[in-house]
Amino acid sequence: MQRDALRYDVDETPSLPLCAALALTHVLVIFDGILFIPNVIGKTLDVAPDTLRFVTFGTLLVAAVFTFLQSRRTLGIGAGFILFTGSYSAFLVCSLDAVRMGGFATLATMSLLTVPLVFLYTYFIRFFRHIITPGVGGVVVLLIAMAMVPVALDLWSGGGGGSPGDTRIQFAVGLATALPMTLCMLFGNRALKLWGPLLSLVCGYVTAWGVGQLHFEHFAAAPWFGLPPLAWPGLELELSGLHVPLLLAFAIAMLISVIENTGNIMLVQQISQRNFRRVSYDRIQSGLYCDGLSKVAAGMLGTAVPSVYCDNLPLVEMTGVASRRVGAMGGALLLLLAFMPKAGAFMLDMPGPVMGGFLVVIVAMLFHAGIGLVTMNRLSNQHGIILGLSMAVGLVAQSGSYFPGLVPDALSPLLANSVAVGGFTAFGLSAVAWLLPRRSVDGTFPARVEVLPEMQRLLEAGRTRLDLSPESFNILSLCCEEVFCHMAGAPSPDADRFLTVRISRVEDGVFTEMICGHQMDDINNFAVPESLFSAKPDELRQLGMVLFAGYARDVKHIEISGYSFISFLTS
Repeated sequence: MQRDALRYDVDETPSLPLCAALALTHVLVIFDGILFIPNVIGKTLDVAPDTLRFVTFGTLLVAAVFTFLQSRRTLGIGAGFILFTGSYSAFLVCSLDAVRMGGFATLATMSLLTVPLVFLYTYFIRFFRHIITPGVGGVVVLLIAMAMVPVALDLWSGGGGGSPGDTRIQFAVGLATALPMTLCMLFGNRALKLWGPLLSLVCGYVTAWGVGQLHFEHFAAAPWFGLPPLAWPGLELELSGLHVPLLLAFAIAMLISVIENTGNIMLVQQISQRNFRRVSYDRIQSGLYCDGLSKVAAGMLGTAVPSVYCDNLPLVEMTGVASRRVGAMGGALLLLLAFMPKAGAFMLDMPGPVMGGFLVVIVAMLFHAGIGLVTMNRLSNQHGIILGLSMAVGLVAQSGSYFPGLVPDALSPLLANSVAVGGFTAFGLSAVAWLLPRRSVDGTFPARVEVLPEMQRLLEAGRTRLDLSPESFNILSLCCEEVFCHMAGAPSPDADRFLTVRISRVEDGVFTEMICGHQMDDINNFAVPESLFSAKPDELRQLGMVLFAGYARDVKHIEISGYSFISFLTS
């Protein structure tokens, strides 16, 4: 996939002023979300002011450090893209229950007890490669976009219930924010698209000030610099059976978080690379490990449970700047805001209609990104129905208008979450579809070209079981031979390596997957030499793979934890 609209790829370095401006724009978009759970807890429950200030500071500190780490790839920690970290709404209800039960100490303990689920999923992610696919990730992103629509409109309209005059003012402020960015994205040149989001926010602020909607309440009350009181809440060590339901709620929220973050990291790879070819599951693992560590750090500090954000990712497409330098500077800006309460208060004073109008355009771009993930690979009839059902179930859950009384009140915060319900539906149906019995053959061979006849005998033995016509069998044999030789011929320090072949009959034809415990050249990078007479030996050796590409379809090459997986379909 060529992404010529990208002005700066993830590995390129824009100017310092440009990075600083874009980092500020990203932070403006998600700052309210980063502090969402501490703000709600502070306004809902009777929390000591010193504790709340410490928790807010800790949330910003965790967000700053792990936003920076996500922009890097140090020791396998961090995805290497613009990925901001902050408090996550899926933990809101269970966090409120935890603070009610035993304060922030209980919240911290529940977080630390359930965060191993993130690391277990991440370590064994290769076993979910046929279940957590780009299509499933795309559905999760689309569900997130749908869940953001009412939030954006509620901010834009001021919650409704105002006088007609107030409604007109709020509509005008939101429109003054959304319209400039929309026009820049649709008709602007590269410079306008680059500065469109910041220009949009400036227009929104100026309009809000002109109609008397801009108030600096937080800004006036906050000091310029300072540290919070050292009011660490500690950990709850006296657990009982009363904590079990709360522990299960946190476990479910952890699973929701890790599934959603898988989709987010798939998405950021797609939009951040000019020559994007395939999703890197190694990058997903690195990003999820970083996310898991952020949850550990938040638990040790006693702050809100964080997660990776995708709300700001459409800004990458809007501006054409995907440089990880923007993410690093965003982390630095968040760190500065942690020690500058007045600067953070200025962002908290952003009028609701300005944020709402801005988010409406962000949602539109998020829909585009989600559809891009869903359509990245050709969908079979089965997978198309699974993804469609997941979207439908998510919409029903979000509406909350159907089957009243069916869901117990204790589970309604989770089962009324469209992202949770739709994401788990997609995950569950994909798992069932993959695990269902089917006609198949498989075998494991030493990864040496000399044992190719053994694989051919496996194909001959399974010919009747797979119901292959002579033509289909010949095509399958040819494709398997070329991939086997490609994988077996790749250099590896392990002399005793093995190669596993799995072949099964599916609705679209014959599905083949080959697995080897070492990495190799991307199978999709081969091309016919310009001249066969002057071709180099390496180019001539690639002719077999070019021939393979003419017969195989839906070819995928992924690498996870040092393993290479090549799969394809034949007729």
